[in-house]
Amino acid sequence: MKITRTLRLLQLALILGCVISIVLLLNITAPNPTRRRYSSEVPAMDGARQVIGSEGERILANDLGLPNNNESDQRQCFCQTVARKPGECNVCLPVQSLGSTYRVPDFIGPNFIAESKNRENLLYRGREVDQIADYVVAAQELGRPLWLYVRVDTMVAPDFEQMVNSTGGGVVYYFKVDGYVDGVDSAAQTGLLASAGLLTGLTLTEVLFRRAKGRWAARRLPASTDRRAADKMRTTETFLDRARNKALSQIDEEDSRIDP
Repeated sequence: MKITRTLRLLQLALILGCVISIVLLLNITAPNPTRRRYSSEVPAMDGARQVIGSEGERILANDLGLPNNNESDQRQCFCQTVARKPGECNVCLPVQSLGSTYRVPDFIGPNFIAESKNRENLLYRGREVDQIADYVVAAQELGRPLWLYVRVDTMVAPDFEQMVNSTGGGVVYYFKVDGYVDGVDSAAQTGLLASAGLLTGLTLTEVLFRRAKGRWAARRLPASTDRRAADKMRTTETFLDRARNKALSQIDEEDSRIDP
C-alpha cells in the first residue's frame, strides 16, 4: 500500500512537471502587457530606419492586440495643454510637466503605455533620451506604467532602464533576432522530455508488473486447488478408516459374546 501511494505521488509530480513545461512553452506567462517573453515574429533589421521601426510597431501591435497609436485614426497624444493640435492629435491627454508641446507614443492601453524600439542600442543621449523622459513623466502623471520593448540583444543604457523602471513598468528585451534561443524554452523542453519519459517508464513498469503478477497468480491457482482437493480426500479417507475400524470392533465384540 505504501509503495502504491508513493508511486501515485511520483506520477502526479511528473504530470505536474509536464503541465508546467507545456505552459512555459506556450510563452504566455511573462509579466508584461503582451504576456510573452519574446515576440511572435522576427522583425526586419536591415533597411531604412523608418521601415525597421515600423516592423517593430507592427509586431508589437499584433502581440498586444492594440491598434498602433501612430495611425491617423488613433493619435492619442500627451500634450502640455488639453487643446488638440490639428492634423497631429485626435485626443490630447494633458501632461503638465511634458518637455515638448506634444508626444505620440506607439501604444496607449487602458492601463499602460508602450513604446517599440527595434534598434541595436539605446546608448546615446539626445532625442531618444528626451522622448523617453517625456513618456516617463506622462506615465507618472497619468498613473500608468511605461513598457519599452527592444530587441533581445539591444544594448540599453542604465539611465533608460532607471527611468522606465521608475514608472512601474520596465524595459522588455523582446524582439527576436535570427538564431535566438530562449533559455526558458530550452529548460522547459528538457523538463517536458524528462517528465514525460519518466512518467511513461513508470506507467509501463506498473502495467508489466501487474500483468506478471496476474500470470503468477494464475499459475499458482491449480496447485492451490489440488492441495485443497487432496486435503478433502485425506479427510474422507480418515473418516472411512475410522468408521471401518469402529464397525470391525463392534463385530468382534458381538462374536465374543456369542462364543462360550
